[in-house]
Amino acid sequence: MSVVDTVLEEIGELELVEGSRLPSERKLAEKCAISRSSVRTALKELQSRRVLAVRQGSGYFLSSGFALQQALGGKDLEWDMDRIKQVLAARGFVAAHVAEMSSRNMTAVQLEGLEDCLVDLGKAIISVDIHAIELLHGRFINIIQGSCSNREFIRMLNEVRIPSHYIINILRMAEGEERNAFFSWHVNLFQAIKKKNHSLAREVSERMSESFLKLFTKYSHFIEF
Repeated sequence: MSVVDTVLEEIGELELVEGSRLPSERKLAEKCAISRSSVRTALKELQSRRVLAVRQGSGYFLSSGFALQQALGGKDLEWDMDRIKQVLAARGFVAAHVAEMSSRNMTAVQLEGLEDCLVDLGKAIISVDIHAIELLHGRFINIIQGSCSNREFIRMLNEVRIPSHYIINILRMAEGEERNAFFSWHVNLFQAIKKKNHSLAREVSERMSESFLKLFTKYSHFIEF
């Protein structure tokens, strides 16, 4: 059994509810009979798999009970192109509704954060910093989700995600014009939200999801599952 699986099983046995704080790294290390550095590595891995969330200065928390059960069964690692297409289609449908609602509720502070993120994303596109592009895209979407009043929609989006390394691989394989178009959709969505054009925000979000699905479809034969 791997270190990650050992820590994962221990977390499962704790029977935590979502949002509950995990024991300290020291306590987990003692319980699992492994080093603290190994526990730290395992926790970071489980964070990337959306099982855990980290809060600076507070430690790790259970992010999703659904993700935990998926991870315990190994299902969160079982991916193929059909599953990616299904997830993208589901996320696109919900994300469009979120964008529309966010355009109604976004505060001036959130809008400023969205614009700053957009500037940084543009710089990352120009420098072809793929990891930064993926990170800033996620931050951009998270700001939009932060102003959505329907928390069940946000819960669905958080539960249904594509592993970041697949997104990074697609962005790396995409041509320059395709990455530029990817950035343009962010610009268009920002402008729609800023103008509080609710129907346009929803439409742009839908088209953004469709364009991302096309990228995955185009480069799917390069993905190693």
